[in-house]
Amino acid sequence: MGDSLAYQIKNMVFEGGGILGTSYLGVLDYLYRRGRIGGLQRLAGTSAGAITACIMSFNLPFEQIESIAASLDYKKIPEKTEINELKLIPEEVKAGLDELFGDINCIYRLLHDYGWFSTEYFYSWIQRVIADQFDIRKKHPPYTFTDFKNPYLHKENRPFYDLYIIGTDLSMKTSRVFSYETTPLMEVATAVRISMSIPLFFEAVKLQKEAANGTSMNTVFCDGGLLNNYPLNLFDTPKFNLDPYYGVNMETLGVRFMQQLNYKEIDCLLTYIESLLHAASYIQQGIYDSNPLNKERSIVVDTQGISPVDFDVTAYDEKYWFLYMQGYKAAKKYFGA
Repeated sequence: MGDSLAYQIKNMVFEGGGILGTSYLGVLDYLYRRGRIGGLQRLAGTSAGAITACIMSFNLPFEQIESIAASLDYKKIPEKTEINELKLIPEEVKAGLDELFGDINCIYRLLHDYGWFSTEYFYSWIQRVIADQFDIRKKHPPYTFTDFKNPYLHKENRPFYDLYIIGTDLSMKTSRVFSYETTPLMEVATAVRISMSIPLFFEAVKLQKEAANGTSMNTVFCDGGLLNNYPLNLFDTPKFNLDPYYGVNMETLGVRFMQQLNYKEIDCLLTYIESLLHAASYIQQGIYDSNPLNKERSIVVDTQGISPVDFDVTAYDEKYWFLYMQGYKAAKKYFGA
């Protein structure tokens, strides 16, 4: 689109969007087929975009990226694991509580961990995916951003692309960038888990942090999309580009979803959370719209109203393929061929 095509793509940024992130596979299919990202150096993403950025950072052929993505069982992501503290309750008592209040495990999790569903399945999955890229003889998991930066530890000594994950630090009421520069000793799987932890829908991530006076603080993190769902301007600083075009790094290519403002009836916790996320996203839309160059460097995917929290998807089923092809078509339209 326009002048943006004259620049080499060195950075890619992926917006958050739950299961809509499946469409990123179609975008990448197009980009890899056409050899558009041979100069790629850095990847950033929020939520579903963080998952894509993480997998893509391994610097693998597209076929392997696609295979890894397809191994994620979407239906297991909203997980209702049993809470350890509730295992001592007799089953007949628990059944009565479930009948009275709904799922007692989920209610307990909502009250104590601030989310209805567990993210244990996803966390275990992303840990395995990451571990598969490392030579376990050289270092055992967990793997940090520093480890991602060290090709000696990787299988085949393959260098990774630089990775930037967006999260929300609720304790400090601010957006956070997790990366080699900012959080070198942080486990990457934890950073991705934070980034996809939709408020109220998924449990929050609690981490211990040492305060200046030596005491321990409990810090609560959640979905990066709450404050920065599309970190397109992350690489607009002189650190990443000494010759910006009107203050913008045109070597950054972003991928996002078409925003559609319409009425949605709120009749349960799920639709409440979904509408809450859309509201936060629409507020951020103003930042994106404020600079026409943001549109110049963004592939926009039309997902035609599919809910980002509709996890009733199976790899390569009809909905999966629809999102995949919408991503491919959007990339093709952007590049005009």
